Amino acid sequence: MAGRSRGGADSRCPGCGQPLLTQWVGDTAAVRATVTLPPADAQLPYGEALKDRTPNDLVWCLPRLPYRAPRLRWTHGRHPPDCPHQHLTTHKCPRQPLF
Repeated sequence: MAGRSRGGADSRCPGCGQPLLTQWVGDTAAVRATVTLPPADAQLPYGEALKDRTPNDLVWCLPRLPYRAPRLRWTHGRHPPDCPHQHLTTHKCPRQPLF
């Protein structure tokens, strides 16, 4: 399941229309992550993502490597605070209720 991804400019939230990246992350026990896909040049540091998350959120690292599709990575307690990649939390649609 790892590495299977769906999303990009043609995958949008039905409620708010933001572009989404939906992906299974992990090798042994995968988690399905859906994040808002920001522009490639957006600065989204790890520290800001930690502040914006809720208790039920994970923070994902999104490296934008040449010749490779965007692929989410887990973050953990030893994730470098100055990591240069984008850091995202789960997409929260402002137009749809949470439950």
